[in-house]
Amino acid sequence: MDASLIENLINENKPFRIETASGRVFDVPHRDFINLTPRKTSAFVFYEEEGKEHFAIVPLLTITSVMARS
Repeated sequence: MDASLIENLINENKPFRIETASGRVFDVPHRDFINLTPRKTSAFVFYEEEGKEHFAIVPLLTITSVMARS
């Protein structure tokens, strides 16, 4: 995955969804829920599950699709 595509979505501050090669899906409601590493090789994605905060480190090479949501 090209980091510039994700950067554009972050800058638009609109919700989007990330799907990984493993089938894991992350909803990103706005820019506070995702950060790219300085070298733009991975993303930190923050999410809630069962009322608890979690984060995942997602290598950009494992992202198979990014879908903008309205």
